[in-house]
Amino acid sequence: MIRRLHFSAALIGFGLAFLTPGELAAWDLSGDFRVHAYTEVWRDTRDGGNTNSSASGARLRLRLREEIGNSCRFQTRFAGTALDEGNDWDLYLRSNRDRGSAVNPGSATLDEFFFRCESQDGQSQWRVGRMQSNLDLPHMATRSFDRSQASAINIGWTDGVAYRRNFANGWYADLMAQYNGRHGNGQTYRGPIAFDDSGARIGFFGILGSDEAIGPVFMRAFSVTVYPDTLAAEGLDRPERDDYILTAFKLGAGWNIGDSGRRLIAVGELAHALNRPEKAALGLPGQGEVGAWGWQVGLDIDDLFPKHSMGINYGQSEGSMLLSNDFRPNNELFEYRWQYQATRALRFEFRARWRRELERRIDAPFLQRDRDIRFRTTYRI
Repeated sequence: MIRRLHFSAALIGFGLAFLTPGELAAWDLSGDFRVHAYTEVWRDTRDGGNTNSSASGARLRLRLREEIGNSCRFQTRFAGTALDEGNDWDLYLRSNRDRGSAVNPGSATLDEFFFRCESQDGQSQWRVGRMQSNLDLPHMATRSFDRSQASAINIGWTDGVAYRRNFANGWYADLMAQYNGRHGNGQTYRGPIAFDDSGARIGFFGILGSDEAIGPVFMRAFSVTVYPDTLAAEGLDRPERDDYILTAFKLGAGWNIGDSGRRLIAVGELAHALNRPEKAALGLPGQGEVGAWGWQVGLDIDDLFPKHSMGINYGQSEGSMLLSNDFRPNNELFEYRWQYQATRALRFEFRARWRRELERRIDAPFLQRDRDIRFRTTYRI
């Protein structure tokens, strides 16, 4: 614990050393405070039973940003999360989260600590350090099969080096080499992915996309994730490791509804895993590999009433979808959201979600089903 704190202090001091005391006062401060006021979860278990649980929690994130000269920037952000009970209080800076899908409640860390520099013409950009690397669909649910750094009140990060190049007509390419520790990284991954092989230390992520509107279409992106030597296709208890490669195509479109100020947003994503685990590794019946596909569609109506927006999302993920914050492998999901933007800084949100396994596991007489509701508030600084 003391070693982690010393490491954190050293990194912060390294960044602050670039600035004079007078410049420190001029740092740009931003962030958000999110409260999950109430969450209730009901589960129909695989053995035929029923459980339910409730919780509340909060997350605080504070970002400091300072320009260095005319073309560079240093940026860091403190993030902490906690629940109403069961917290494991800890402050650290390390490559991996406590679990493949989350940090433990009570955790605090830096989820950003990077330098960014741009070319003089603004067409090229480098980022080095700990950063966010989201590629969410542009609607209320902000779901993704590959890059959704941290959902709800969780914390996530990417340690690496990234390069972005802007092209004509709004197109861009974003390439990243990221570090993966032996015990994982700061993003979501699910078994049978593991980073215990020495060949898994460096992963890659790339995007070719455009955010320039062509008719109603305002977002197009094709992404590729490559995690070498991480897929335990026959199960985590076997030593063999294969590369895990996931591709995804994302699309977003919008239409104004008359002169009312309302806007209809439609989004979709199709993901495909090139290498897949065996069904036995996920406890699914039959021989051979699990399914290779994941897909989702979403529909929002912005300003359905003044300051109110509503949306729905539905998707399915076969057993090879192992990187999503939002979709579990072998699962389908339906979600409804309502959002009230009280002010530019203050937002209230309600979510109702239903999830179900697609295939019944070998050792389970029933499919697992989950329903949950959640009320939350977000205040942006």
